Amino acid sequence: MLNIIFCILCTGGVFLTFRAFEKWGVNRFSAIVINYGVASILGWILAGGIPAMKSAYEMPWFFLTMVMGLGFLFLFNLMAKCTAELGVAVSSIASKLSLVIPVAIFLIIDPLDVLTPKKLIALSLAVLAILLSSLGDDSKHHRHSKWAFLLPIIIFMGSGAIDLVFAWFSNPEHIPTTNHAIAFTSVPFTIAFFTGAIIGGFKKNTSLPSRNDVFAGVLLGVVNFGSLFFLLGAYGTPGVDKSILIPGVNLGVVLFSTLAAVAIYKDRPSKITWSGLAIGCMSIVILMLS
Repeated sequence: MLNIIFCILCTGGVFLTFRAFEKWGVNRFSAIVINYGVASILGWILAGGIPAMKSAYEMPWFFLTMVMGLGFLFLFNLMAKCTAELGVAVSSIASKLSLVIPVAIFLIIDPLDVLTPKKLIALSLAVLAILLSSLGDDSKHHRHSKWAFLLPIIIFMGSGAIDLVFAWFSNPEHIPTTNHAIAFTSVPFTIAFFTGAIIGGFKKNTSLPSRNDVFAGVLLGVVNFGSLFFLLGAYGTPGVDKSILIPGVNLGVVLFSTLAAVAIYKDRPSKITWSGLAIGCMSIVILMLS
């Protein structure tokens, strides 16, 4: 149970840290690159160091997770931008409701996974929640770009693709041990860090990260790694099926991050955003009960 609680707190902490970037005057890109460096170092240390790297290289998922690292860097920047422009609630809804994409894919390709009326209702509500949240604006005191409404939709699709890869390889055949599971997440962390560092090196007028950039990046890296590490631990919770655990954790993240942003940052979600939040929660609860 502690793993589940810490997973919710760490994952919610990712969105709350994004929300603080503007207040702290943080360079978003620099902090995100540092975040991946911290997360990859923590990952490889816990996975077993150099032997774990060699073992990961021999796994069938190694090169796919390298490609996924590029997606990590792209999506994290979008999530930070979405949180800054539209608020914590919109960003967390878009990211955590992405679980419906692997659910939908497995319904299509897995003959043992049957599309029940409950699952159909849940998937439909999830799509509606994303559409509503993309129209909402938690941060009316902020100006946001003309195309900001597309951010949660892109995050939803991109996060869903990453969730699908995790779901596809989350079996003992591909990830036989906990160390392999940690290495599975450490590979994209590492690729995202090196890619970001190279891109930053080619940017014009690039300055060294400020103290706030480093602090924000380290904080983000710790909670980012913690969200995946504790999720792996939560998978081992006795008596709880993954089909219930994953939607339950996502529901907890959406509720915790939204309410914490209201309490800490005085965010005031619009009625449309609250509607998207309520519908998204209904979708996850129905998936838990189906």
